[in-house]
Amino acid sequence: MADLKVPYSKLSNKEDAYKEACALITPEYIEKWKIKADISYDEANTKLQAKGKGFTLDLVFTDTQAEVNCDLSFMLKPFKKSVLETIEGKLKRHI
Repeated sequence: MADLKVPYSKLSNKEDAYKEACALITPEYIEKWKIKADISYDEANTKLQAKGKGFTLDLVFTDTQAEVNCDLSFMLKPFKKSVLETIEGKLKRHI
């Protein structure tokens, strides 16, 4: 089950939403928070994954929405709510 689901409001399909997310979520964007992460882009499955020390973030784009899963280490768990709120706001503005 996804931690967060964001329905498309500005775009109409998963391919466009995936492309928009790939343009927004880059290593440079993540470095703004002084976090190192490896980002993998899976165009065939319209899935994006960012993985770093203590966290894994998955964004999966379905026909109607973006589904977000955020797995944080024990030390980062207190920040999960604010991380998800930030991601939700960004996605709602762009997809």
